[in-house]
Amino acid sequence: MVRRKVKIAGIIISLITLYSGLAQPAWATEEGGISLAQAIRMALANPYNLGSYGAAVAEAEAKVDQATAARWPSFSLSTNYTRMRPTGELGTENKGGTGTYSTGVNLQLPLYMGEKLASGVELAEIDLKGEELNYQAKSKDLVYSVVQTYVNVLKADGMLALRQDQIKLLTEYQRLIEANLNLGYATQSDLMETKLRLTQAELDAVKAEHGKKKVQDKLCSLMGIPPQDLVLTSKPAFAVEHELPALESFLHRTQEGRPELKSLEIAVRSAEENLELSKGYWKPNLIMIGAYEAQNPDHPTLKDGVWRFTLNLDWKFFDAGAGKAGVKQAEATLEKLRFQLAQTKEEIQLEVRQKYLAVTEAAQVLALTKLGRSQAEANFQMQKTMFQLGVVTNMELLSAQNALNSALNDDLNAEYDYYLAVSALYHAIGETDQFLLEVGDNL
Repeated sequence: MVRRKVKIAGIIISLITLYSGLAQPAWATEEGGISLAQAIRMALANPYNLGSYGAAVAEAEAKVDQATAARWPSFSLSTNYTRMRPTGELGTENKGGTGTYSTGVNLQLPLYMGEKLASGVELAEIDLKGEELNYQAKSKDLVYSVVQTYVNVLKADGMLALRQDQIKLLTEYQRLIEANLNLGYATQSDLMETKLRLTQAELDAVKAEHGKKKVQDKLCSLMGIPPQDLVLTSKPAFAVEHELPALESFLHRTQEGRPELKSLEIAVRSAEENLELSKGYWKPNLIMIGAYEAQNPDHPTLKDGVWRFTLNLDWKFFDAGAGKAGVKQAEATLEKLRFQLAQTKEEIQLEVRQKYLAVTEAAQVLALTKLGRSQAEANFQMQKTMFQLGVVTNMELLSAQNALNSALNDDLNAEYDYYLAVSALYHAIGETDQFLLEVGDNL
């Protein structure tokens, strides 16, 4: 029992040890900043995330203990008191009644159960292994969810900052247009266009702030803390030496990393064991029952008792085909699980290929947005200089600024989307922990 608990604890400790320890919750520190490592640790410690799966493991452990205990003899002590009296009319007093105490020690030992007891233990241990794998899978899903949500908070925060910068810039630009309007260097159309874009920027800021609030609340829920504004200290970045492996490498690693495949393999093993158990429906059950009983009219006692031994044989010779039907059902269940295992392998292979394609696309988009941002920045600086020289109009400068803002948005999205795409790829092969190791020093 102790060995199993240590093993179960190792499932989650292997993830927690990736991150630095905390003396207190990060959100309660003076700075109020939360790193990605701290967010993951707090989510793993939140009982509402993994509590039910841990309870399922404990339940499976208890079933193993029960199945193991069924192979051993059982002892029990029993006593009872019986009062006897002569027959009389109802409601009349009867005299001369006697009472007897019967006390005994009982022993029950299964001698032969057609290998049912051994199979019961084997099935219980297989179920326990399945629950452990399920706990491990849910732990990895939780870590992945925290990573995704944490990055989405950073992304939403970045988008809000861009919107706020846009509002500041357009506000200053509106003042400039109003001043130029009075001097005759701008038109009423320039002012209306600037006001329109400022209003749109304020609307976008409201939406961005609302979006940030939503993902912040989700992250707080995962960490088990009240909804609040969060200051996140980690920034997503890959280690310098990180290089994305080839697709074939990911497809090969899928067999080892995905807990779902291991769980289905265990389910197949369980079905195979259950089939063997079903085939023994005709085998007899032989149980020895021993009892030592004593009687005394005054008090319970074991003195001057009598030994009694019974051999109970239960052997079915006819069950109207129920046993054979049970074998067919077990065979069908096994075949169904084998098909599910093969189908799941194909589905996971397809998922990994699609995730890899998404990473490739995200990398190309990131490279193009970097180029687009550089070009937009250069164009805006050129238009700004030409505007100061009086070569370009207010509208042309405003269009250049709007193009720069759009390029900054695209670049911000592309950076975070690439990070999220890579994390999704590693999660698809069941290696979220390996992904975190390759992030570098930004946890």
